[in-house]
Amino acid sequence: MGSTLLISIAPFIILFIIPIDSSPEKQPLLKILLSFASGGLLGDAFLHLIPHALMAHSSEEDGSHSHSHGHSHGDGESHGHDTSVGMWVLTGIIAFLAVEKFVRIVKGDHGHSHGHSHSEPAKTEDKKEKEKGKKETSEKSEDKSVTATQSGDIKVSAYLNLAADFTHNFTDGLAIGASFLAGRNTGIITTVTVLLHEIPHEIGDFAILIQSGCDRKKAIFMQLITAVGALTGCAVSLLAEGMDSIATAWILPFTAGGFIYIATVSVIPELLENSKFSQSIKEIIALIAGVYMMVLIAEYE
Repeated sequence: MGSTLLISIAPFIILFIIPIDSSPEKQPLLKILLSFASGGLLGDAFLHLIPHALMAHSSEEDGSHSHSHGHSHGDGESHGHDTSVGMWVLTGIIAFLAVEKFVRIVKGDHGHSHGHSHSEPAKTEDKKEKEKGKKETSEKSEDKSVTATQSGDIKVSAYLNLAADFTHNFTDGLAIGASFLAGRNTGIITTVTVLLHEIPHEIGDFAILIQSGCDRKKAIFMQLITAVGALTGCAVSLLAEGMDSIATAWILPFTAGGFIYIATVSVIPELLENSKFSQSIKEIIALIAGVYMMVLIAEYE
């Protein structure tokens, strides 16, 4: 539990050092960090979570089918498990899409519930005046990183990211708990690996929260809440041995689907807006750096 607490708190020291907020001057740096975040999320999904879910089954097969009746039965089971992992990844993507659509529909109903019920000329004139007012206010706030409607949309994705991060931390906690049950040295190695993995992840999540409109203190506090997931996972792993197999069966690929959705639907579209050539090059390099960071971590796991 002490090791889990360490990997939960350590990355936040770095967050206090990173000089970003949602001010217009910091937008170029923020977008570079968002690029790094998207690379980290995609790298985590494709190089860490999905392979772990697949490898867990293959290692079980090596142990249980060492004296099996042939290869066809094992191959069939392996293919079935691979399909199951793929289905859980897709389920994660669809679930995150459904949640975001639901929240947008609820917000849309509040915004447009009175717009279609009345059609008198006087009210259409009022609408025109209101629209003019809205245009003027939006022109005044052009310096800001996002408009009012966009910030609402991004906030949904930011909370989805927190939910995915909570689940991811839960699986990290399960891994640490299970590794300490296997032996003290194994537990220490796993703790160091998870810590190295968490640092770039937390930096990326911090950038996503800042972009959503959170101030620095709120973003750090919200990130700290997700650390409860790791402590919960560790406690569950210590109290109920074998929970790590359930995690690899569906929690890991489901979380991978969530990360893929956040990176491709929420973060990358932000990078396509108003970018100069030099800024775009920096963002692509940052994205590759985020992926490469996960490659290095996967190599030494």
